[in-house]
Amino acid sequence: MIPYFPQPVLVIAGRFTIYAFSVMVIVAIVVGRWTILRRSQRHGVDVEGMSRLCVWILLSGFFCAHAAKTILSDIPAFFADPLEIVRLKGGIASLGGLAGGLLGAIIWCRLHRLSNFETLRRLDIIAFALPGAWIFGRLGCSLAHDHPGIPTTSWIGVRFPQGTRYDLGIIEFLFLIAFTAMFYWLDRKPRPVGFFFGMYGVVYGAFRIWLDTLHIQPLRFLGGATACLIGLAGWAAMWWFSRIKASGATHPVPAQSLRPAME
Repeated sequence: MIPYFPQPVLVIAGRFTIYAFSVMVIVAIVVGRWTILRRSQRHGVDVEGMSRLCVWILLSGFFCAHAAKTILSDIPAFFADPLEIVRLKGGIASLGGLAGGLLGAIIWCRLHRLSNFETLRRLDIIAFALPGAWIFGRLGCSLAHDHPGIPTTSWIGVRFPQGTRYDLGIIEFLFLIAFTAMFYWLDRKPRPVGFFFGMYGVVYGAFRIWLDTLHIQPLRFLGGATACLIGLAGWAAMWWFSRIKASGATHPVPAQSLRPAME
C-alpha cells in the first residue's frame, strides 16, 4: 500500500502560500501549449493561430470547470444565488473543463470560418497533447489527495488518516502515463485526420466512467454524462476520419521529425 504524505506547501515571507497542486496545473498548461504548437508546426497548421486558440481553450475550459463544480456541487444553492458562479471559490471539475475547452475550440473555429476538416485537424492536435499534459495535472491531484475513493485493501490503496482507500488522482496519473505512451507509439505511422481525437474520446471517456465507480459517490452526473458525451464524440470523429481516409487525407510523416521527447 502507498503511504500518505501531506501536500507539499511553500510559504514565502510568511504571507504567500504556494501549493504543489497549483504548480503542477501551471506545468500542465505550459507542456500542453508547447506540445500543441510543436505538433502544429510539424503538420503545417498555422502556429500563431493555434497559439491564440490555446488561450481561448484555457479561458473557456477554466470557466466551465468552475461553473460545473459550483453548479453540480449544490444545485439548490446555485439557484438560490446564481451569482455564486462568478465568485472564484469552490474549486474546479476536470471534466467540466474538458467539455468547456472542446466547446471553446469549436466556437473559435466557427468564428474563424474554418471548414469541418480544418476544425478536425486542430481538435486532433489538441487531443494528442492532452494526455501528456494532464499527467502533471493529475500528479498535482495525487499530491493534494483531493480525489479520495472507496475503501480498499488493494496494493494501490493509500493510507489516508481516515483509513486505506483508493486515491483516484494516483490511478488516473498512472493511466495517463500508459495512455500517453500509447499515443506516441501509434504516432509512429501516418494516421488519418481525426484519429487521435476519436481515440481520446473513446478511451478516456470509458476510463472515466469506470473510475467513477471507485468514487465515494459512484457514477456522479458530471463524470458519467460528460464521459459518455466524449465517447460519442470520439466515435463520431472515428466515422468521420474513416471517410477522410478514403479520400487519402492523412497526417504526413516528415523526413526529419521535429518531435522532441515530450511533444
